[in-house]
Amino acid sequence: MDINPEIDLSAVATTLASQGRVQIHDFASAESAKALHDLLKQHDDWYLSYNEGPDNFETSEAEFAALTMEQKHRFTAGIYRRARSGFQYLFKQYYISQAVNSGENQGHPMHAVQEWVTGENFLGLMRYVTGRDDIRTSDSYASLYGPGHFLTRHDDRHPTHHRIAAWVLSMTPEWDENWGGHLAFYDEAGNVVEAFKPAFNSLNLFTVPQHHAVQLITPFAGAPRTSYLGWLLA
Repeated sequence: MDINPEIDLSAVATTLASQGRVQIHDFASAESAKALHDLLKQHDDWYLSYNEGPDNFETSEAEFAALTMEQKHRFTAGIYRRARSGFQYLFKQYYISQAVNSGENQGHPMHAVQEWVTGENFLGLMRYVTGRDDIRTSDSYASLYGPGHFLTRHDDRHPTHHRIAAWVLSMTPEWDENWGGHLAFYDEAGNVVEAFKPAFNSLNLFTVPQHHAVQLITPFAGAPRTSYLGWLLA
């Protein structure tokens, strides 16, 4: 996986320092971007990720498909009910770094992403643009948001992991802004101060903590919102 050598890293660092977030278009080389996108299109081992209060859960697509229609409706109604008044999320993911570390699905082509984001080319660039030499490593996920999926407002703080910044490599071509799914950033009053539309081969990088959300994917969205993401860890 190669990073686009034409990125103006000094400008990226300046924007990140002043605003706390930056969007880098054409982050990977054209060949690498195509390979990364192909991995997402071919991937068929997604897990439905959701929470109930502070507890996180994953359900395989086969397990969810085995539920009755009534059970599916009850599950979704519970998700939306909890989202009215608290932190809630619902989307599909594949936790790449966990699979690599636990030896699951050995040889899976998507595991090359973890090797890439823990390599010196990626981490060295991240240290430069963030100005944080204490960045030690990164984890990685693949995510897929379909109609009805969302992630409500939160700030990415973790009780045991020292997260310096978050990165989201958006790999969603030809997205219509009316389909939702924007990575939205909020001020203390709850106003959206900036929102990044799903795009192809754009890296969204932002410091932690910072209030943000992934807005609801509309029922009429014509494609899934796909990306790779992770946190830069000290």
